[in-house]
Amino acid sequence: MSFSLPGIGSKTSAKLEKLKINNDLELLYHFPHRYLDFSKSIKISEAPLNQNVTISGQIQSINNIFFRSGKSLQKIVLTDSTGTIDLIWFNQPYLIKNFHEKEVWAFAGNTSLYRGHKTIFSPEYGQYNTGKIIPIYPETKGLTSRWFRKIISLHFDSLVKNITDPLPSNLLSAFHLMPLNKALKEIHFPQNQNILDKARYRLAFDEITSLLALSQIQKKSWANFSPKFILKHYSTTNLINSFPFKLTDSQKTAWQEIKADLLSKNQVMNRLLCGDVGSGKTVLALLSAYLTSQNQKQSLILVPTEILARQHFATFKQYLPDYPIILLTAKNSLPEIMPENAIIIATHAAIFQKEKFVDNLALLIIDEQHKFGVNQRSFLNSTQPPHTLTMTATPIPRSISLTLFGNLDLSTLKNLPQKRSPVKTFLVPQNKISDCYHWLLADIQKNKTQAFIVCPFIEQSENAATIKSAKKEFEILKNIFPTLKLELIHGQTKIEIRNQILDKFKKNKINILVTTPIIEVGIDFPNATTIIIQSADHFGLSQLHQLRGRVGRGTLQSYCYFFTENTNETALRRLKYLEKTTDGFKIAEFDLKTRGPGETFSTLQHGFPSLKIASFSDLKLIETCQLFLKQLQDNYPEFDLKKLILNQSSLSLTGKHLN
Repeated sequence: MSFSLPGIGSKTSAKLEKLKINNDLELLYHFPHRYLDFSKSIKISEAPLNQNVTISGQIQSINNIFFRSGKSLQKIVLTDSTGTIDLIWFNQPYLIKNFHEKEVWAFAGNTSLYRGHKTIFSPEYGQYNTGKIIPIYPETKGLTSRWFRKIISLHFDSLVKNITDPLPSNLLSAFHLMPLNKALKEIHFPQNQNILDKARYRLAFDEITSLLALSQIQKKSWANFSPKFILKHYSTTNLINSFPFKLTDSQKTAWQEIKADLLSKNQVMNRLLCGDVGSGKTVLALLSAYLTSQNQKQSLILVPTEILARQHFATFKQYLPDYPIILLTAKNSLPEIMPENAIIIATHAAIFQKEKFVDNLALLIIDEQHKFGVNQRSFLNSTQPPHTLTMTATPIPRSISLTLFGNLDLSTLKNLPQKRSPVKTFLVPQNKISDCYHWLLADIQKNKTQAFIVCPFIEQSENAATIKSAKKEFEILKNIFPTLKLELIHGQTKIEIRNQILDKFKKNKINILVTTPIIEVGIDFPNATTIIIQSADHFGLSQLHQLRGRVGRGTLQSYCYFFTENTNETALRRLKYLEKTTDGFKIAEFDLKTRGPGETFSTLQHGFPSLKIASFSDLKLIETCQLFLKQLQDNYPEFDLKKLILNQSSLSLTGKHLN
């Protein structure tokens, strides 16, 4: 904790920490998320209904009214030369101690008509909260927007005294950017909407430019490293020919890019492989590890779950039976003597046993990279990092990939493997759910297929009674399908039991697997042809697309059904978009625009920076920031890009060898 402002003691600091505010600078950059315009000051008789206004007058009467239920109501009657207005609060009996009859006060709020009188419910009051556009901040218990408005207003000069604008003045003018200190003042205390828009643009500009600069710094640092081990070219033709499928065009292109990186004598690989659901990323990981193993060097494939680790282990053993494939989880240790060309497939357990393989490690593959924290991804920090291939099945829109992954070389898989038909997707009306279940029963009995039924929650929540929970649905579904074999898994299921159930499902001894989104990655059962997603409106579209990708992995036609009790048109329109769209990249773009990055990438929050002002969907802003950065470097070649990084800790969190 590091606050220099008076009035912020240990108790207040603890509350601020809940909002991730740990020092003066983070308090200054705690931006409002919306505003109320109380700049219109007006006489009581002229105050229009259902509009935000500020009124001033003399307090005529004050009442604290208590009810038998224990609840209370606070009422002030305010008068001016034109009339009277009622001001009402609820359950704040202490509040009226702030006021006395005959005093003159200003109040602000939305006027309404209550019992025949003009009334403002829960009005704002005081110099920081009336007669202007007032900011509404993200709050926590004990720290309201009123508190933030007062503390920032009282100490604004102290908060900005050490802030200097890093951008050259001529580029500020060329790109029509408001000076930083002025933007910070206007974001907290806007004079009018036009100036507020300019302040928001400047601070959004800074956020995107910060990410672009960080990517460039990281990429330059990687360029300084030559490979720890020089790999020689070995043919992968025989392995490719052994596959029971042909590589797609995008797989062929990606493999040429990866292979060129692995065989480079001058630079270590740092590549992101971004592939849609079912596009065949594992094949590229297999080929990369195979080439490394032929060079008598070790590979580590790091995966987030034991389910996925065991699945990769089986795949690698199938295609590379003569190579030492080693599975490393929390339950088993590495052998004391490691084969020099071992291919290690591991969960987080690798972090604690790295000393057994790190000396001969030439290749690190991180599958589902967003599931690992930054520190976990950089656990192999050294002066000579291995070739690194990160993979994600989350389709990343172009705007985000340019901004967040400019430090990585990017390979993209867009073609689905041959013989795979797109999954047919339907939004099922409430009155058709029973018919859907009847169809599923008939399909399982006739074609011996299997199904997933996914619920957002494990347990039922009192606060979200309409959202389906896996445990409760499991009991209901056992009655709906009494002749079928059903099982339940979720995040609290012990890993041994989970593995047993998945093994039985693989052997078709289970007809329907009821689960939570735990199956989003690492599940590949070609005989599962139907997935039903309960309360589908509570998932982002990209996550729904990932879940949909758990079926359609064989040659049989597969189906995805969305169930929801939500009747909101916007929610239904989003789900209907998935009915007609199977391109994960288009879905991610649509999801980004309709939900925003924080919700769209809910599973990625530890891997993706949060934006307070900017939006990843604002391609025009991103392009402008890229142009600005180019001109900055062209005109000021000695400019230190680190000055642009808003979160300086990100420079160290990306790994020691990136500094």
